[in-house]
Amino acid sequence: MASKISDEYLEQLKGLHKKAFGSGKAINSLVANVLDQNSISSLLDFGCGKGLTTQKIKETYPNINVYAYDPVTSPIELPESVDMIHSSDVLEHIEYEYLDETLDKLFSIASKYQYHLIACHPSKKKLPDGRNAHLIVETPDWWKDKLSKYGWNFEHENIIEKYNDKFNINIIKYIVVLKK
Repeated sequence: MASKISDEYLEQLKGLHKKAFGSGKAINSLVANVLDQNSISSLLDFGCGKGLTTQKIKETYPNINVYAYDPVTSPIELPESVDMIHSSDVLEHIEYEYLDETLDKLFSIASKYQYHLIACHPSKKKLPDGRNAHLIVETPDWWKDKLSKYGWNFEHENIIEKYNDKFNINIIKYIVVLKK
């Protein structure tokens, strides 16, 4: 099964993906630490965008079987199981009504680790229909409660907060590494 998404929202994302999304290509140091220090043989890059981070992981860790999923650019069937799930600036784009189902799926697929970087602020980007690109704008505590129900250990947790003068927005990122 691919991740759940409405047809209407998928069309909105297609319009936005043409201009933005998924241009990051660096491997976060927390992700690199997990990959370097543990026996990880498979990884799902959930919400891979243009696939630049996926490609970097494949190049840096050629022995890891890497799956790339994005509803617009790489709408693959999700693997049944992977050692690690990576998502960066993705979960806040899930439709509220599909968030629990999506998290249930991710926690059922991951067998060892998960890394999530979650934006907890309005996006500077808008969907073609005018809605904010971040469909879910909640606090880090809200996200922690959402993730805690699965019983995984919080190996790392960080909140980054900074003000962006250009867009007049307070940027808040919740970063978490979970271990089963």
